[in-house]
Amino acid sequence: MFEQIITFFCAESFFASAITNIDVLADVVDKYISGMSNVRIVSYLLMLLAFIVFLFLVIVIYVKSIIAFLKLDNTPSKNKNYSKNVASQNNDSEEVDDENDELQKELELEELRQKQILDQHRELQRQEKRRQELLLQKKEQERKKEQEENKEHTVSPQNNELGIALDWKKNTPLKDESVSINIMQGEFLHYQQKNKTLPELIGLIIDMIARKVDDLKIAQTIMYRNQGQSSEDEIMQTIWEVKNFLALAAQGKFNDIRRGTNLPDDATAILHLSEGDATYALALLENLMDSRIETAATMTNGDKKEQIFQETSNMACTFGTLSALTDTRLATGSFELAIELHPQNVNAWNRAADMYNKAGSYNLATKTYQHVLDIADEEINAEQVANANKMLSQFYYEQGNNLQAAKLYNASKIYYDSLGINRRLDRQELEIIDIIEQKQKQDIQQTIASILANQDLQYGYAL
Repeated sequence: MFEQIITFFCAESFFASAITNIDVLADVVDKYISGMSNVRIVSYLLMLLAFIVFLFLVIVIYVKSIIAFLKLDNTPSKNKNYSKNVASQNNDSEEVDDENDELQKELELEELRQKQILDQHRELQRQEKRRQELLLQKKEQERKKEQEENKEHTVSPQNNELGIALDWKKNTPLKDESVSINIMQGEFLHYQQKNKTLPELIGLIIDMIARKVDDLKIAQTIMYRNQGQSSEDEIMQTIWEVKNFLALAAQGKFNDIRRGTNLPDDATAILHLSEGDATYALALLENLMDSRIETAATMTNGDKKEQIFQETSNMACTFGTLSALTDTRLATGSFELAIELHPQNVNAWNRAADMYNKAGSYNLATKTYQHVLDIADEEINAEQVANANKMLSQFYYEQGNNLQAAKLYNASKIYYDSLGINRRLDRQELEIIDIIEQKQKQDIQQTIASILANQDLQYGYAL
């Protein structure tokens, strides 16, 4: 308001109006005093009026200069405040940028860690592959060297008994003269590796069980002959359940159900099983399970009935593993029956997950493997936990979760390495396997008789 008043008084129009009014006032005063004789008085009045106008102009100029000074003083203050606001905004922007940089660095570090884990996993695979190649090369070189040595030497009949420590014959030396001579002549000396499927290796498993070879040594042999066509768990499960079926036969568990039926005898079932045909063995197991379920159905609920269901659940696992050699669908149904009879059967859940995976039901398999980890005791069910970890690692790897995949894979690898199931067989062991396979079919009747007469052969589950 004050500035507007000063501006009004300083305007040119105001000065023009003031001059006009002064002229009018002068005329009035002139008329007023025209009749006065004293001119001096008039001149004093005019001088007084001029002085007043001068003072007014001085005051106006002074006030105007003060206003100009005040405006000039306010401008730096506004600029200063503006600079402070800009600086504050810049600081906030820098803080946001710093937070974004930290988040970006964390993401980059996480990606780097995952990449390192993936690279480590791939490097382990490359090393394992390279190790296998080197071993194969070494084996080939040894074979060629042996062939050259065999050409330069002849064999005398006195070498018909070899001092070979046959692990699964309890250090009993080989006494077959013809076989001994053939070995020394090189017919069987170099082991001709030929990959075989699991059904093709059942006869070798039965033969080695009859020779009382421990399960781990059998598993190492089958792993080598199978060459990765089946997983560690599948091979160990097959050995375990074949042995359980042989134990049931040796203990006469099928005798009662065979009366009044056309079921095959135990020897026939074992013979066909050794050839990869589990049909006869499955028929015996099916009737044994049916009879036990019928017995349990007539009982009231209690510990005895629950025990029968649990035992039958284990037999269903034996049935499922043998049927899995040729029929995945039948095996799946058997493992599901085992779960229905005894929901806490960890092995049944584990094997069912294997069948879902084989059938291509990957989502169901993943959930089932996870359930195995949820209900399993890591000490009691170490084998099932290792298999679930290995299979889940493959699923996580395919989904891009490399960190979790590497963690589970390493856990399973530690277990299998501790068993030594993937250990390479030495030269002597390979020679013995070759001998057993050459005589396997020839001695099968004797092998079956030995198994059925072996009362020490125990069923792996409690009965």
